[in-house]
Amino acid sequence: MDDAQIKISVVIAGRSFPVKITEEEETSVRSIEKDINSQVTEFQQKYTDKDKLDLVIMVLLTKAFELDKIQSLENDITQAHAQIDTLESTLDQLM
Repeated sequence: MDDAQIKISVVIAGRSFPVKITEEEETSVRSIEKDINSQVTEFQQKYTDKDKLDLVIMVLLTKAFELDKIQSLENDITQAHAQIDTLESTLDQLM
C-alpha cells in the first residue's frame, strides 16, 4: 500500500485551499468538497443577506451537529451491544 501524498487544490465557497492527501483519499475529499459547496449554495439562496464566511460557518455548524448525532448513536449502539453481551452471558450461565 502506497501512502505517498499528493497535493490537490480544494475549492470551498470560491476560495482555493491546498491539501495534501493520499490518492485513496481523493475521492472522499472531492465528495466532501462537493457536499460543502452544495450546502453553501443552498444557504446562499436561503440567506441572501449573509456573506460567504457566514455561510461556510453555518455549514460547519450543521456538519458538527450531524457528527455529534452520529457519535451519540454510536455510543448508544456500543452500550446496547454491551447489554446484549451481558444478557447472553447471563443466559449462558443459566443453561
